[in-house]
Amino acid sequence: MKSFIRILAGSLVVGFFLGGCATYTDESAQMRTAFRARHYPEALEQLKKTGLATQDRSRLLYLMETAMILDRQGNRKEARKVLLQADKLVDVLYTTSISKTAATLIVNESMSDYSGEDYEVVSLHTMLALSFLEDKQYEEARVEAKKINNRLHVIAKDRGSNNAYTEDAFARYLSGLVFEALGETDDAFIDYRRALELFETPGYKEFYYGAPPRALVESVASLAVSKGRPEVLKGLEKRYPQWVTAAKNTAPSGEMGEVAVIHETGFIAVKTTKEFAIPLAGQIIRFSVPYIEKRSAYPSSMTGVEFQGHFTQADNVADMTSLAHYSLEDKRMRLIAKNGARLLAKAIATKQAYDHLGILGGVAANVYSVVTETADTRGWTLLPEAFSVTRLRLPVGKQTIQIKNDGRINQILTVDVKRGQLQILRDCVR
Repeated sequence: MKSFIRILAGSLVVGFFLGGCATYTDESAQMRTAFRARHYPEALEQLKKTGLATQDRSRLLYLMETAMILDRQGNRKEARKVLLQADKLVDVLYTTSISKTAATLIVNESMSDYSGEDYEVVSLHTMLALSFLEDKQYEEARVEAKKINNRLHVIAKDRGSNNAYTEDAFARYLSGLVFEALGETDDAFIDYRRALELFETPGYKEFYYGAPPRALVESVASLAVSKGRPEVLKGLEKRYPQWVTAAKNTAPSGEMGEVAVIHETGFIAVKTTKEFAIPLAGQIIRFSVPYIEKRSAYPSSMTGVEFQGHFTQADNVADMTSLAHYSLEDKRMRLIAKNGARLLAKAIATKQAYDHLGILGGVAANVYSVVTETADTRGWTLLPEAFSVTRLRLPVGKQTIQIKNDGRINQILTVDVKRGQLQILRDCVR
C-alpha cells in the first residue's frame, strides 16, 4: 500500500511539475497578440482578464501595460497620467512590505509587490519624455530626462558593482537632444559627451548594436568646434577620423536646420522560466527562476529617414531585450539566495507533514511545494525591443520626409524646418 501511494505521489508531483502554474507570461499572451495586431481596445480587455487590475501587488505592472496601450491608441495625455501614477508608485514601493516579503518565503515571488526591474523604472521616464516630445512639450521632456539620471543614480548607489546597468547611454543621448532643441548647448554638450563615453565602454556594448552612433559623434564634434574645445575635437579625430572630417566639412549653415527622429521598433522579449527538479530526502524539490533569452537578431537596416530620394539609416542606441537579459542575470544570485531560503522552509514543512500527518499528508505538502514554486514572470511586456535615432540636416522651410520603421513607410511628414534649430520627432507603430 505504501509503495502504491509513493508511486501515486511521484506521478502527481511530476504531473504538476510538468504542468506547473500559469505565469503572467502565459496569462498575458492574448493581450500581447491583440496589441501587436493594433487591436488596442481588445488589448485593454485582455489585460483586465489577467487579473492585474484587482491585484494590489501587481498595480505597478498594470499601470505600465495600460499606459503603453493608451499611448499606441494615440491617447497620449491619458497615457502620461498613468505613467506618472506609476512613477509615484515606484517611490512608494521602494521600501518593501515586510508582510509581502514573508509571503514569498512560503509561496513564491509572485506574491510579493512588483516594484519593476531597474530598466523598467528608467523606461517610465523615457516613455514620458518621448510622449512629451511628440506633443512638442520640450520643457516637460527635459524634466523627465533629468529624472532618468536621478533614477540611475539611485540604482548605481543601491546595486554598485553587482549591477551592469547603472547608466543609460540612450537616456543621456535623449537628454542631450532635448537640451540642444531648447538651445541649451552647454548642457547638451555635457550629456552628449557622457553618452559617447558610455557607448565606447567595452562592458556597455552588450546593450546596443553596432558602433557608437555616428550622429552622436558628429554632434559632439560640432559643439566642440562652436565652443572652442580643441582638445575634445582632437580626441574625436583620433577615434573617428572620417566622421569628424565629415562633421567639420558640414559646418552649420545659415540656411539649414536639423531633425532628429527617435524610432521605437519591435517588442521586448518576455520572461520565461528555467526549472529544475531535484529528488532530495524522499521529496521532489522544484527550483524555478525567471529568464529572458538574449536574441541574436539585429535591428532592421531599413529603419531611418528618406529625404529627396536619399535614405539615412538610423543608429541603434538601445537593445532592450539584451538589457533585460543582463538585468536578470545580475539578479540571479540574489534570487537564488532568496529562493534557497524559501525552498528550505518548504522542505522543512513537508518533512513535518510526513512526520505528523503520515504519507498522504507528506505527499500533499510535497505537491503543494512543487506546484507553488513558480518563477515570477511579471514584466513590462509591451515595451519596444529597440530604440534608434536618425539625425539629418535639411534646408530651411517646409520639407517632406518619409520615416521608415523596420522597412515600412510608417509616416510621411511635412516638417517646417527652422534656421539653426533642432526638432525632435517620434516614430512608433500605431
